[in-house]
Amino acid sequence: MDISKKQVSLLLFIITTVSKFLILPSVYSNYAAQDVWFAGLLNFALDGALLATALLVLKKFEGRTLYEIFSDTIGKFGANAVFILYAAYFLLKATVPLFEQRNFIEITLYETLPSVITFLPFFFVAFYACVKGLKVMGRTAEMLIWPSVLGLLLAIGLAFVSVDFNNLQPVLKNPLKQTLTGSYSGLIWYGQPLMLFFLTGKIRKEKHFNAWATVAFCAAAFLSEVIFVSFTAIYGVLAPREIYALPKMTKYGITLANILRFDYIATLLLLTSSTLSLTVPLIFAVECLCEVFGENKRTIFSAAIAVSGAILTVVMRLRFREIVMLFEKYFTPIMCVLCYIIPLITLIFGRKNNEKILEK
Repeated sequence: MDISKKQVSLLLFIITTVSKFLILPSVYSNYAAQDVWFAGLLNFALDGALLATALLVLKKFEGRTLYEIFSDTIGKFGANAVFILYAAYFLLKATVPLFEQRNFIEITLYETLPSVITFLPFFFVAFYACVKGLKVMGRTAEMLIWPSVLGLLLAIGLAFVSVDFNNLQPVLKNPLKQTLTGSYSGLIWYGQPLMLFFLTGKIRKEKHFNAWATVAFCAAAFLSEVIFVSFTAIYGVLAPREIYALPKMTKYGITLANILRFDYIATLLLLTSSTLSLTVPLIFAVECLCEVFGENKRTIFSAAIAVSGAILTVVMRLRFREIVMLFEKYFTPIMCVLCYIIPLITLIFGRKNNEKILEK
């Protein structure tokens, strides 16, 4: 076994929260207006169902890996095809957050330096993490949990000074169709509980894991909802124009600006944790490929993914909104199937105890 229940729970908390504090609130507000929090709540409900499904899969197929489950259910060829498909899914899942972080770092923190200098070091970290695999992911989560929590609490505290709850009214009066459209547009930033699905058979057998994972997810959902509410309460009708939500919210809430930019402390803490959030999909992409092609090719796959990502983020200069629209149109429907439907199908129809399709 490679990763403990504590590490998985901390990892789930970190990647669920830090993936949602930049662009997502603005994307929601384009459709959901003052009901941004409700659009987010709908997606968290969907992810909650995914978490429940993943936990049930872990219990039903305890001690067996997901690759073994697929192999026994649809054969080895089918399992290979599914894992290659999921490897592509994880790579695409990492694309939008990569551009999101790159743009934020270039525009906000190091706007006078070329992108190669500012963002290229991340891919060296990604290469190392992909080579080391699940163990480094779990240990890093234990190291980064406090920067994540402190960064979130500091940022929310600084932002909360400027909230105007009148901007949240009227509550739930936005047309439901528009709110649902906003919720659908934000799905790209969700689906983190899927990692538990791929950790089937790789988590140490420990008591109360379901409770740990559920508490971590609920805490992450609560803090994210606080960010959504604060963002709408601060900017009101101007919210759709305000990208990089949490860093801007903290800047306008500072009363000690002449002494120290405390908002930078919160932002840098969260960006440090975001490094883990960005590498997790890449690690799982490598894990999927290694299941199919062999563990001895891990270094090759890790290097290929890191180099490809570096080239992509440097060469592709589309505006971030265009990238989001492209993924919303083509990737989100595929994500709904791979992230939410296939785990449920696996829970219902997956073979256990090495049952074969062609039994007597």
